[in-house]
Amino acid sequence: MRYIKKGQEPQSFTDWKSQENDDWKPTYKTLRGQIKAEVHDALLEEQSYTCCYCGMSITRNISHIEHLQPQNDKTPNLPKDLALAIDFTNLLASCGIPEKSNLEYEKILHCVYHCGIKKGNNLLAVHPLQPDCDVFFRYLLIPQGEEYDVEILPTEEPDKQQLAADTIKTLNLNYSKLIAMRGSAIKGALEAIEGLTQEEIEIFIKSYEQPNQQAFSFAIAYILKQFLDPN
Repeated sequence: MRYIKKGQEPQSFTDWKSQENDDWKPTYKTLRGQIKAEVHDALLEEQSYTCCYCGMSITRNISHIEHLQPQNDKTPNLPKDLALAIDFTNLLASCGIPEKSNLEYEKILHCVYHCGIKKGNNLLAVHPLQPDCDVFFRYLLIPQGEEYDVEILPTEEPDKQQLAADTIKTLNLNYSKLIAMRGSAIKGALEAIEGLTQEEIEIFIKSYEQPNQQAFSFAIAYILKQFLDPN
């Protein structure tokens, strides 16, 4: 998980909400068409086209608009928080099956088992709008023959372990497909650093630590640091 710094909402979204009057109030349900697409695109851009939770590469076709704080409580008789539902600071882009997709569902079906869809209306103990969210997690490289698996684990800091464990469980971040996808990503990175000097590897790692469109970049950076000479 990586910190996401929220940016400015699209002007079209602001203008749409400003049309509120006695007869009409903007709601997430009525957010449609081009304006909704522009909101979605803005979220993707500020996240460098990676899922807010797991870090896999996403596009509009394999993601959905995610509400960090649920639109409504689990208790059905409580009213929805309409303002929170269309508050840009509460919106993220998570991997998942969008309302309309041109892709075969089989290619992205695994997304229903983790991240935003899995989270549902549950609250997160750790979330990507926390500047220090990354320190709650660590990654374990597991060789599998010529391939790798990568699991996400809670930090070893006692005061953060349970919060991290709860978050991993809520988002199901160790779903088998994610473990394999992270492993595939790190395999490519490990092959790329073969023959590099320590200084070159450090530069390589820094490139992964910056927001970019590389899938699972924060996990890759964490693991690559283990290959640096401590001296």
